[in-house]
Amino acid sequence: MITGQLERAFQLAEKHRLDVGSVLDLYTIISKELNATPVVEEKILQQMIKILENNKTYLREAT
Repeated sequence: MITGQLERAFQLAEKHRLDVGSVLDLYTIISKELNATPVVEEKILQQMIKILENNKTYLREAT
């Protein structure tokens, strides 16, 4: 794992109150499946985190 990605994973996990392991798993899945540029991978990761946040909100409202 590139040190920059690890540092970014910690930043995103802290910002979005997610588990660092979850963010790293998302990074791994995105990079293996897409094989895109780091900029595109970062944008997709941001979108996936947004989806997770929205789902947490919906689940909290439903309970």
